[in-house]
Amino acid sequence: MRMIKGLAAGAAAACLASMAAMTAQAQEQAAGAASAAADPAAAKAAAKARAAQLKAWKAQYGPGPYPDEMEAYLANRQEKLREYYRVLYYDGEHNAVLNFERLGLLAMELGYYADAEKAFDGALDRIESFYGKDAQAQKATSTTRLEVNKDFKGEPYERAMAYYYRGLLYLRKGDYDNARASFKAAEYQDTVSADETYQSDFGLLTYLQGWSSHCAGDKGQAEDSFADAAKIDPKLKTPGPSDNLLILSELGNGPVKATDGQYQEKMVFREGTGFAENGAIVTLGSGAATRAWPMAQGANLYTQASTRGGRAIDGILNGKAQFKAGLETTSALASTVGSSVVQQMGGNMLYAQGAGMLLNAFSKTVRPSADIRMWDSLPATILVGTTRWGAGAAPAKGKAAKGKKPAVGKAVAAAAAAAWSVPAVSMAYRRDDKPLEVAGIKPMTASAGKCGIVWSRSRSAASFGPAAPGDNVKVAAQRKQDKAAWAKDEAFRATLR
Repeated sequence: MRMIKGLAAGAAAACLASMAAMTAQAQEQAAGAASAAADPAAAKAAAKARAAQLKAWKAQYGPGPYPDEMEAYLANRQEKLREYYRVLYYDGEHNAVLNFERLGLLAMELGYYADAEKAFDGALDRIESFYGKDAQAQKATSTTRLEVNKDFKGEPYERAMAYYYRGLLYLRKGDYDNARASFKAAEYQDTVSADETYQSDFGLLTYLQGWSSHCAGDKGQAEDSFADAAKIDPKLKTPGPSDNLLILSELGNGPVKATDGQYQEKMVFREGTGFAENGAIVTLGSGAATRAWPMAQGANLYTQASTRGGRAIDGILNGKAQFKAGLETTSALASTVGSSVVQQMGGNMLYAQGAGMLLNAFSKTVRPSADIRMWDSLPATILVGTTRWGAGAAPAKGKAAKGKKPAVGKAVAAAAAAAWSVPAVSMAYRRDDKPLEVAGIKPMTASAGKCGIVWSRSRSAASFGPAAPGDNVKVAAQRKQDKAAWAKDEAFRATLR
């Protein structure tokens, strides 16, 4: 396995270096073409050189994308997101949902909210067309769900989390109606998998619908949602009637997909590793106004991944859940790294289609296996809390003197609500009662309308790298030879330019 991994990494590095050299050469040729524009002979020579370059690129990269096209696409992207955009552009439609999700989460973390919104919208458009409630979407799932090389749409928990993050971005802007719709759509995605449907057991999504209704002033709908959330998870306590600040803290590394079975035909889930934190204390304000308290667990992503309708599953075979006979795990879970060549390769196959010998070797040894492409930057758990803070909270109602108007008029109340802002905030992470030296990311804070939001993570999405793990090398090689697949990918890239 070490030799295979080293060969893969070396081939990928060689291909990336080759592409960088090709890009520099293309830039030199473009500069030469520009300077020779007024000289017919030089222009003819430049055109000939360009044709030769395209021929060489076609031999190495197939129908594309080519280095100059890639660099033009990346030129105006945020530098810290550029490599994620590179993967999105290269992978095409096949991994679009996954790449949009990973890009969107990092952009949200870094404060590039326009990029985040656009990325999650790109993912959700595709999820909705496949797993929406309309007849056309249901027909799509019945005809394509079992294809090994299907476009990634994700497991129920992954699709639900895409809507969850989009809902948080709506809350950030004070758009409570769209936030509620996003959380409701997230709850629906938690109930559907291939041609199977289940009862939702993702209580936090119901709770967040209630919060959106609470902020929108819909008391009745808020109370109903909070009551439903508490039935799913009693830890989700109803906020106070004047609470106006939602705090969410995401801890650790989320569930991992692996393959199992004689031919690696079954997908199983493992809990994420590499972190110690299981709790957090949030501190708001400073000086005399400081307020701190431990947050309550609102969701466990491994539980969401490994259950359907509250029932534990042993794994996924041919797109369908296999339920456990009891509480014990009955299958031997494959190791996250080493369970298949796919995981060994991870995201290092970007541009590696140029390494023909490597692909030919793997095409003879890799059997079709379960699809374990995964959204690896998700958290393990989500903590939640609410409180009342600042002028945005509803003012206390006092009795007016006889014949006089109340002291707080509508104009004054409106001005007070507009003036309030989220206080200084910090998160301290812990293992049970033991403090940990975990910095976490800079929290996202916003106050818009009646309510505010604080969102933070103990682990950065940037630590996972730009390419998601789990792509099947054999499938990738086959797609390179499929003209229809490449045409679809090119159509996808055209929407990004």
